[in-house]
Amino acid sequence: MLKTEVAGSKAHLNKIVAGSLIDVEILMPATSKRVKTEFVGLLEGQFIVLNHPNPKRLGAALDYIKEGAQVIVRALLEQSGGQIIAFKAHIKSVTVHPARLIFIHFPESVQLIKLRNHTRIPTLIPATFCIPNYNTLGVIKDISLKGLQLHVQEPHVPEDLKETLCSIKLTGKDEEHITLQGQVCSIKQESVTTHLGIKLLCEQSKIENVLKDYLIDLSVIEQTEVV
Repeated sequence: MLKTEVAGSKAHLNKIVAGSLIDVEILMPATSKRVKTEFVGLLEGQFIVLNHPNPKRLGAALDYIKEGAQVIVRALLEQSGGQIIAFKAHIKSVTVHPARLIFIHFPESVQLIKLRNHTRIPTLIPATFCIPNYNTLGVIKDISLKGLQLHVQEPHVPEDLKETLCSIKLTGKDEEHITLQGQVCSIKQESVTTHLGIKLLCEQSKIENVLKDYLIDLSVIEQTEVV
């Protein structure tokens, strides 16, 4: 489970950097829709401003981006050691001119979730596993600040792969190519797949960028409310 740090104020909202990528979950009667957009800024105690997501990515949720609708916002705080802030609030207004923006009420409470170094976060991130003279496609099934588990669609992988240095290549924000350096520390072969446990050897900032680009689903994780 993630560690939730209780704080005494909403000052952590000021740590969200203008222009940074955030995750917005639009709540609807029977379901919800999660999209990524940019954080524009805030007026302390009044409202928070978000860039309006591309309508083509919203589908039916577009009808619920309106005054009074409820959203959940999640963001990875910059240079925070992997802390994620989350809060629920109602939309205050939506503007079209001079720009398409969403204004949401200042939240009554926020949650600050601190990722422990070894907390494994469930993901489904497409990636390529690379070693000299060999590469294969796979999916990152979970990731932490120290390692990840990669499932590749091959029942057999090169022999003596354990302890081998490797690269994990994936695509981040704006089609940016990201390469994580690591070392294979475990191998588990199934009937049609192989599960690779990989210790990450790259800078923590690079891993935090991956978490930022693929904001994880925190809605299923028990958390403590921060006032």
